[in-house]
Amino acid sequence: MKTALRYLLYVLLALFVTAAIAVALIVKLVLAPAKGEWSERVQYGPIGFDVGVPTVLRLATASWFAPQLAGHRFDTRFGSLRFDWNEASGLELNCERCSLAVPALGDKPVQVWRLTLTARRDVDSLFGNLRAVQDGVANGNELRGRWSGRLTQKDLQVSAEVDHAPISQWYQLLVPELPELKRARIGGTASLRLQLALPEGAFNLQPRLVLFTVDGLGAEGLLESRAASCGTPARLANDAWLSRGAVAALDAGFFQHPGYDSASLARGRASAPAAPLAAGSAKAERVSSAARITVPTTPPPTLNLQVARRLLPPLPDPEAQHLRDLLYAVEFERAPGKQRLLQAYLDMAPWGEQLCGAEAAARRYFKRSARSLEPTQAIWMATLLRDPDGLLQKWRAEGQIDRPAARKVAEQVQEITAGQRAALFRGVANARFVAPAAP
Repeated sequence: MKTALRYLLYVLLALFVTAAIAVALIVKLVLAPAKGEWSERVQYGPIGFDVGVPTVLRLATASWFAPQLAGHRFDTRFGSLRFDWNEASGLELNCERCSLAVPALGDKPVQVWRLTLTARRDVDSLFGNLRAVQDGVANGNELRGRWSGRLTQKDLQVSAEVDHAPISQWYQLLVPELPELKRARIGGTASLRLQLALPEGAFNLQPRLVLFTVDGLGAEGLLESRAASCGTPARLANDAWLSRGAVAALDAGFFQHPGYDSASLARGRASAPAAPLAAGSAKAERVSSAARITVPTTPPPTLNLQVARRLLPPLPDPEAQHLRDLLYAVEFERAPGKQRLLQAYLDMAPWGEQLCGAEAAARRYFKRSARSLEPTQAIWMATLLRDPDGLLQKWRAEGQIDRPAARKVAEQVQEITAGQRAALFRGVANARFVAPAAP
């Protein structure tokens, strides 16, 4: 009897192993990548094989197969994934406690309480909706959007748009642990456009902010408490030559922007050779001849952001720091306002050799006060702000100022007459300023 049971067990085990191998072979044959097809390696226990990703996507979104996935749940490195099926919306993928690595937003993954993605396919066109809900957010207060994609044997080109939602809600999603969110009153809405190319990983993120306002952080008090930290303040007016030069050198749109530059919020990374993915790219782009996706060129930070960075301590997460500094940069627009912000920046700006403040720098370099600087002297001091130590070292080594750099600043000075600009150009070309001796 025992021998018969043992024999039966061996037979059943052999049948099970044979069936498992047969299934694995069938799956391998059905999903095997064609020549040149985008493929990924799949490992299931000791069995590993390559699958064609486009084939898998076509199968998963087929109307006759997708309903079979309903109710299945998988634990992945992104979170717990659950498949559902809806006749109206198609295949639905729910990711709970989802953790998404978005390189454009820093090294720390974005944590989402629930991310829902629907998908339907029409031949090789994919489309659907997306929804993100953060932990603790009431039902209905969520981020919603749409996505579409074009599938080929070699890649998947995706375009997604997230609808306008309160900016405070975006902050709660991206940096929920930021201490400033407990006291900041954030107004305005934001939307997001995403372009993504797989498997290359090329992407382009383009946020759009509307009526962004911030209050409650005490930015003005923080600024005033530090404005005189470099000694005697110069308190220069907006039309002082050094003020004009600083704006020209560092932030030509200072008097027009709302504290931030929309182009600076965009993120992107180009990929392998191909045509651009879609039109509608952000301002100030560079498009490489080998780029699949247009990549916005990041402009230098606004003066508002530079002031915030000088006033606030750094954070371990660069993207969290940028989002925090952005809050202060926007609040600076309301209080203390443009004029006082520019004055404060000049009174604590770095001018090389650990020298800070316009008054101290003017007396060090030209033996006079910042208010009495000649136009060409002011333009050169403003040019130094771009790279204080580097330009100062070059000034000493060559025995003369960097005229091309100073001329570029002179070209950007706003609200001056043609005669004043011509005089600036002559002054820069003929400048014979002697660099101060090294301390």
